[in-house]
This record gives sequence, structure tokens and C-alpha cells, in this order.
Amino acid sequence: QLLERIQGNLRELDLQLAKQSLCSRLEIEAGWYAILRVPATRPDEELAIALLRNCRVLVHPGHFYEIAEERRVVVSLLPEAAVFNEAVARLAGVT
Repeated sequence: QLLERIQGNLRELDLQLAKQSLCSRLEIEAGWYAILRVPATRPDEELAIALLRNCRVLVHPGHFYEIAEERRVVVSLLPEAAVFNEAVARLAGVT
């Protein structure tokens, strides 16, 4: 069940990201997270805080995972589909 949820959420993420051009997903090697490349409008930590405050979407700044490149945020693929779909739609609409 967990694997099906992760795969479904990844498909939804890709569908939502395909509707815009500012944010893209890096290749996933393993696990239940996706790394997104976001516009360089501000540091990744500031973007993560703004997304939480303004859109009620929780992402982690890339540096939490020792990702050296700026413009990276990390999203979990574990949430229930309805919650994930809404969050990704919000994220894709503002990045």
C-alpha cells in the first residue's frame, strides 16, 4: 500500500509540474522524497517558510538533506493522496 501511494503521489507531482515551467523534479534514486529545483527568487529556507506561511504547504529546504546546490526543496511522497494532491497544486501554482 505504501509503495502504491508513493508511486501515485509521484505521478501526481509530475502531472502538476508539467503544467508550469518554473519548478522541476530531479531524478529519484530511491526513497519516499522528491527533490525539486525551484526559481532562485530567495534562499531555499526562506522559500520553505513562505510556502508554509502563505500556502500551508510543508517542504524542507535542500540543505536539511545536505544538498549543496541552492534552489532545492524536498517534498515527502508519503501523505495521503488527497492531501498530497492539494499541496502539490498549491506548490505548483506559486513556484
